[in-house]
Amino acid sequence: MNDLAAIKIRDINFAYNEEQIFTNYSLNISEGSFVCITGESGCGKSTLLKLINGLLIPQRGEIKIGNNLLNLKHLVEMRRNMGYILQEDSLFPHLTAYQNMIYCLKLRNYSNQLSKDRINELLPLVNLDSEILNKFPHQLSGGQRQRVGIIRGIVHKPQIVLMDEPFSALDQETRSNLQDLVKTIHKSTKTTFVMVTHSISEAKYLGTEIINL
Repeated sequence: MNDLAAIKIRDINFAYNEEQIFTNYSLNISEGSFVCITGESGCGKSTLLKLINGLLIPQRGEIKIGNNLLNLKHLVEMRRNMGYILQEDSLFPHLTAYQNMIYCLKLRNYSNQLSKDRINELLPLVNLDSEILNKFPHQLSGGQRQRVGIIRGIVHKPQIVLMDEPFSALDQETRSNLQDLVKTIHKSTKTTFVMVTHSISEAKYLGTEIINL
């Protein structure tokens, strides 16, 4: 594992209305690590991901992605270097599987051919057949939807992938298969992964480090 910090959180304070979630909280996440964040409901796990992604801004302190300060000026550009994988219902329902997969590529003005080539490269990695590409999310199984979400999250080769309980709505067999899949992707890409999970066994299986909030 690389000792360089992919994410540096320094003395942040964050509150929803008057409910304090973080007080002088600091954390370093190393490049290439797979950090699993655990803790009781309401402790701030998902909030921490949103702060890293810039969806929320701390009232005090700072967050750096690499050596760059996460702030409003550079927020869009920095966010485009991250992937965000949520639960299976996070796909755009009005877009086909293929359109969901290439969403981030369209934001980067990839050509149609480059987009097709990238998807064809990733389909075997997540055990999906090309026949699902023109189907809409409601026509796919839960496991298929989540695989589409995984492709959408890594298609643009992000520096950091954030995952917010991505497997919690799936049956155990599908969940186990996708855990194996994500573990393989992490090993092959050396991308920094940060995942929220309620499952200690999942955290122990996937994580190179476990943070309990």
